Amino acid sequence: MVQPSFSGEKRTQSEIEAPEDLDRSVRNRMMALPEGADKDHPFSNPFAACPDYPSLAEATLPPLLIVIGGRDMLRDRAKAYYESLVKHGKAAEMIVFEEENHGFYALKQDAESTETLIQHITHFVQAKK
Repeated sequence: MVQPSFSGEKRTQSEIEAPEDLDRSVRNRMMALPEGADKDHPFSNPFAACPDYPSLAEATLPPLLIVIGGRDMLRDRAKAYYESLVKHGKAAEMIVFEEENHGFYALKQDAESTETLIQHITHFVQAKK
């Protein structure tokens, strides 16, 4: 999961610090949810309790590589997701690019951080074969 994009009704500190970006991000994510859903729908909030979906503890998941930008307003949710995966015994690795925002690899394709990310993904995938 390269920079997961999770949401929720309750704001995290990193979201509170970026209100302009948050409004745009929420609008974009809400378009992917069923009509009438709120930000705690399980598609956008893996911590939301919903009887129609398995909990994270019950979910069968492949090994996951969680990539987080240190300046990404969604970083708190991504870190919490990684920590929950580990807590529930899921195979997960996390890489934090402290100086990067959400989607840095798409916006700065020639940057050193993007090359480093590609190398991490390559090693992760090769190790899982």
